[in-house]
Amino acid sequence: MPIQATVENGKITSYGTEAATSKDDKNQKANKQDAYDKEMFLQLLVAEMQYQDPLEPTSNTEYVSELASFSQIEAVQAVQDQMKTLEANSLVGKNVIMLVNSESGEGNYVTGRVDYVMKDDEGNMKLSIGDKLYSIDDLQSIADDTYFEAITVTDAFFAMVNKLPNVSNLTADDEKGVVAARTLVDGMTAYQKQFLNEDAYKKLQALEARLEEIKKIQGNAGNTSTESAENADNDNSGTDTNEASQV
Repeated sequence: MPIQATVENGKITSYGTEAATSKDDKNQKANKQDAYDKEMFLQLLVAEMQYQDPLEPTSNTEYVSELASFSQIEAVQAVQDQMKTLEANSLVGKNVIMLVNSESGEGNYVTGRVDYVMKDDEGNMKLSIGDKLYSIDDLQSIADDTYFEAITVTDAFFAMVNKLPNVSNLTADDEKGVVAARTLVDGMTAYQKQFLNEDAYKKLQALEARLEEIKKIQGNAGNTSTESAENADNDNSGTDTNEASQV
């Protein structure tokens, strides 16, 4: 008898009969859910037959029609499930944007590439993005590589500028961060620049202007110190000359 094992995320989680039992449990749950739907319909049909008016009984044709309608609904649901599975499988390798509600009810955007899809124990389709599973119902949009790259790089720029201090608190030590943000912008394509946050870009320009002012102030201070040192040297030189003359 071959050994069976369950593999999740590339790791073996169970062996032998445990794996087979786990797989059988999932199948039993799916079959049980399907049986519930049919059983509920049959119970309703029996109740309808049991409590019908004896003087005006329902014809057999109506019962057959109801059964046929139920069969059609089942077929439509099966097709919908298959379409949802195909849709999920087609997302593998695609860049997607998810709108996920947190416990507080606030919506958060999650972006990334779909690594694989899977069904959970309840039969719901899940997308694996960044080693985390998200419901396919949270799918907001699908992005091509060019658009996704533009969104990613402009988000990085926004985060970079957001970490920089305000103009009034800028110091010379922040020059490296300002230069890095400018380098990132200059390396963007014209298409990517269309997605730049306008307020963040204006802040960068204001920081650059303030940084130039700081450099000028420091440069003037340096020149003043140099001139003072030169004057002091000249004074000392003159004093030495006078002393030599007197000797």
